[in-house]
Amino acid sequence: MASVAYLALDESGREVSGTVEAPHRGAAAAQLRGQGLFPLELQELGSSGSDEREGLDLSCGFSTSGDRVLFLKQLGLMLRSGLTLLQGLDALARTGQRRGLREVAQRLSAAVQAGTPFSSALERERAFPALVAQLVRTAEATGELEVACQRAADYIDRRAALVYQLLSALCYPALVLLGACGVFWFMTTEVVPKFAAFLAGRGRTLPWTTQQLMDLSAFLVAHGATVLYGIAAALAALVLLWRTERGRAVLDRLLVRVPGLGHLLRTAAMAHLGHTLGMLLRSGLPLLEALRVLADSCGNRGYRAVFERAAERVVHGSSLAESVAHPTVTPLIQQLVGIGERSGSLDDVLEEAGRFYEERLQRLLRVLSGLVEPVVIVLVGGMVGFVYISFFQALFSLAR
Repeated sequence: MASVAYLALDESGREVSGTVEAPHRGAAAAQLRGQGLFPLELQELGSSGSDEREGLDLSCGFSTSGDRVLFLKQLGLMLRSGLTLLQGLDALARTGQRRGLREVAQRLSAAVQAGTPFSSALERERAFPALVAQLVRTAEATGELEVACQRAADYIDRRAALVYQLLSALCYPALVLLGACGVFWFMTTEVVPKFAAFLAGRGRTLPWTTQQLMDLSAFLVAHGATVLYGIAAALAALVLLWRTERGRAVLDRLLVRVPGLGHLLRTAAMAHLGHTLGMLLRSGLPLLEALRVLADSCGNRGYRAVFERAAERVVHGSSLAESVAHPTVTPLIQQLVGIGERSGSLDDVLEEAGRFYEERLQRLLRVLSGLVEPVVIVLVGGMVGFVYISFFQALFSLAR
């Protein structure tokens, strides 16, 4: 048994805190619910410095973006059917297809019943992007909550589809290349040394390719562990660098400069700019707030800084077209933003630009998918061919 500190809401909506004895936080949450309390935060006392929280942190509730889309679309459908927000959440809590979906609906329903605005409850849900809460907050003022749910679902669905396209284009070639590297390593460290011992007893001068293979094999046999440790250390350093804000910013700026990949990332950023900013403005969010949400939702730290600077320039009186003027923002976007501002249809123009760049991005991903596989086949064939040519040249030299 362990002591678990809690922060919870009672039936009147007041925050209460204390400790309970339970074997783990899940049991503590069940115990609190049995007492008529709604847990917001749970922390095991005396554990190994753990600061993990439960309650309204629902990252464990939704396992995929599809779950988030399903939740938002079902809620939007119920609202369009005439149900109130609380009725819709209660219906999802009872009839949701997935356990995680039901748990999310239960927690949101309890928060709304306690008087918490739906947007504020969503802000506590780490399973949802911050953009979703902003859309809902605006919709609470305009009375278009069902529209906001649909837009949020479309936003999450669109981003997930692009990520899936990219992963599907790279996953199979990456596995093939990894397997080929493993086979090449095995041949050069296990097979080639035996062949080298056989050739050494013949006293013949080896062909150049065979000698290069023997030298590579000798190096890997002698220093293979060092090479593997070096690769592992480099990968670990990259991961650690990626997890720091400054390191992530440096890597993002470098990736944008990589030929081919940089073009892909710029196109994705322009699609995100058009779709997200257009959607936020159409939902009624003020321009300045929309730019800040856009920056927060941007994964690339370089473009996040560009959008944050744009928000600062808008504060100082610059137009949006002047504010987004930057070498990493395409001239087409800058021109379209200016046209949209002059015509008073900025949201329409931005969404059209987002669709244009999304279609362009999908074409680039299809081209990438078509190019990567042949390139990987050539690389794999080159590695295997080098080994076999070296073998056969050595055998032919012995036969002469």
